[in-house]
Amino acid sequence: MIDKGWSAPLFSGLLDRSFAAGHGPTGSRWQYWRGVFRLTSSVKLGTKKLTADLIVGLALRALGAACSFVFAWLIARYFGARVVGLYQIGYTTATLLATVAVLSMDIVLVRKVTPLIATEQLEEASATFRSTRRFTFTLGIALACLGASLAFPFATFVMDEPELGPYIALLSPVVLLLPLLRIQNAFLRSLGKVIVPQSLEGVLYVSIAIVGLFAVAILASEPQPLSAPVLLVAGMIVSVVIGFIVTSRHLNAWPKPRRITGVEKRSGAAIAAAPVITQSGNWLILLAITTVMNATDAGVFRIAVLVCMLMELVNTSFATMAGPYLARAAKAGETGQFRKTIMIAGTVGLVIASPVGLIALAVPEWVLGLFGPEFTSGALALQFLAVGQLFNVLAGPVGIALIMQNRERTVLQVEGLATVLGLALAVWLLPAWGVAGAGLGLLVASLIRNSLNWSFVWFARPQPETVSS
Repeated sequence: MIDKGWSAPLFSGLLDRSFAAGHGPTGSRWQYWRGVFRLTSSVKLGTKKLTADLIVGLALRALGAACSFVFAWLIARYFGARVVGLYQIGYTTATLLATVAVLSMDIVLVRKVTPLIATEQLEEASATFRSTRRFTFTLGIALACLGASLAFPFATFVMDEPELGPYIALLSPVVLLLPLLRIQNAFLRSLGKVIVPQSLEGVLYVSIAIVGLFAVAILASEPQPLSAPVLLVAGMIVSVVIGFIVTSRHLNAWPKPRRITGVEKRSGAAIAAAPVITQSGNWLILLAITTVMNATDAGVFRIAVLVCMLMELVNTSFATMAGPYLARAAKAGETGQFRKTIMIAGTVGLVIASPVGLIALAVPEWVLGLFGPEFTSGALALQFLAVGQLFNVLAGPVGIALIMQNRERTVLQVEGLATVLGLALAVWLLPAWGVAGAGLGLLVASLIRNSLNWSFVWFARPQPETVSS
């Protein structure tokens, strides 16, 4: 049975295109049934491919996380915990602004373009991508300039850390480059591509930074700490250029758009509000540690967070890979397939993430000691963070699932509650507990966020799709 809730807009669009082309009733029926067959078939028969995509995507994400781990290890071993803290504050500042710049247009793009490609509406898919990329570029340029111009005043007068200014300034291009990379990769994932976008998003640009830092350490008598942000930006430029070339090849094979498609800014802003809140919470915790304690402790805490990102990558990778499947299932009204996708991601993810989590829980001092003896003070924080990430993986991609059901407001409300409570607890515990208090705050935020999102996916009815502008 075909659900009229999703089929009516699709039918209308196909009929309009067919009559406009002069095909008449017979042609419109053919277009209609062809679109229905392709969309429903991709939902019904996608489970095996989903599993394969999750595994391939996870492997590449794991490689990317391993590269980030090695890069952080090199910075820690070459320059110490204080430089790690300064670099991570600069990078977190840049990624916060980048999250605002992308405005979750990558998610909106997947949700909108995937069904268009499945029904062979390639001209509209091309127009949507081009408009989205243009909007992201404009906003990214503006925010990158803003970040660079405020870097030194913020470091000197707000943080009382003048040495922080160069790190924020040198990493400001990330505010533009990272959103462009995500938009291009979202388009490629909508095409069913896995290897290229996952390789570009983390593996390639961090690998370039690692090789460059090794070369600097070998060739320079005294390696400069500021070489780390410069090399990361250089690697990201290479990734964006390659992504542009790959996406252009696909676009050039499609019909050239005859009109400009509007960008769903309102929908993107609604979706982006939640990750912006999350990123703001992580940024504020890092600033609070630096203010209450010092940049060295911020570096210790950030290394504990990076270790747990080896588990977080499972959830983020699965959410990224499952996005198109969830979009198709939500569009087709396939509730059973929708929930099955979430359960597959959560179950497989927990099995994969458990070894890393158990090691972090059992021997946290040894894990952090790999970066240097001064990092072992974050052992308890690492254990709290590990518990939070294991629960995060078990819940599955429930946040992206709600978004694919057009329930951005629910995600925003949950994220706001979880972040505020977690941040408040972290700041309250910092003076007595140190970085362990920050870890406990993030654990509480994870428990609140995933419990509520999971409940809404299973027990609350999704909202009807609305047109956003």
